[in-house]
Amino acid sequence: MFEQITIGTYTKPQALFQRLNHEFAILQNEGFPYMLDVDRVGEFTFLDCFFREKEGTDKEDTLEMVRNSIANCLAEIIIEEWETLLLKKIVRDNFYYYTSREKQAILSKTERILNPSSLNSYYQKQRKEEIRERILDYLARQKKLIIEGFINFRLKDYQENLSNAVDSAVDEFLLEKEYREFIRLLRYFVEIQEPRIKKVQVVFKEAGKFIFLDEADQLIEHESLEGLCLDFWENEINYADLLISALITLAPEELLIHQSSHETALETIETIKDVFRSRVKECSGCEHCQQEK
Repeated sequence: MFEQITIGTYTKPQALFQRLNHEFAILQNEGFPYMLDVDRVGEFTFLDCFFREKEGTDKEDTLEMVRNSIANCLAEIIIEEWETLLLKKIVRDNFYYYTSREKQAILSKTERILNPSSLNSYYQKQRKEEIRERILDYLARQKKLIIEGFINFRLKDYQENLSNAVDSAVDEFLLEKEYREFIRLLRYFVEIQEPRIKKVQVVFKEAGKFIFLDEADQLIEHESLEGLCLDFWENEINYADLLISALITLAPEELLIHQSSHETALETIETIKDVFRSRVKECSGCEHCQQEK
């Protein structure tokens, strides 16, 4: 006698059919007969999965194998097919005021947050396993599962995790946007000033500190820098901000950046290159490079 489990959906039913058919074909090769019928009711497609145990096999063992196959298939399709759709809906509903390009940027950042390449899809596999266990638990008591309803009512914590990832992506997006606007403003200040000095060399010291040298390798001491140093001590400006401000004040025609392995210095160098662009050259290595301790 055939047993029946029904799976319903109105989203990508053909993809669901193909995946279930593939899973059940594996069971059939192992001697477990099955049939997969398709019924359409309004916008929903219902896949009726009929199966029976092979001769000499316990019915409950067969049910467990079929449930595992269905749970594995549904967990895969939710992660691989539905997850992006859910993320798009979250972005569309909660951040409707962004442009299409901005929404796409947020979506891309969200997917990188959820699936960092450095962890080789660990988080994706973890999400899939949690969903698979939920489906198994549900199918142990019910023989009809509608994917949309299951996600909405049984996977609320999963949806919350997706929403949190989108929020983090939006925060990252806004920080980058603010940074780009900040860089544009600094470029404007650089472009409207006439160069005040031919060449400035930036030499990094310990803990992100720095000194300026001129083209003759002499220490630069400029009266306009004294006010900046005072602001630094009074307002607790960090060394990176002080460095950028000092360079804009000096307005050099050419900038030579000496090498540094300090993390803070590396980030500052990227900002300098963004602001001063064609004026910047990087030293390939000399006695001034990597002097920080």
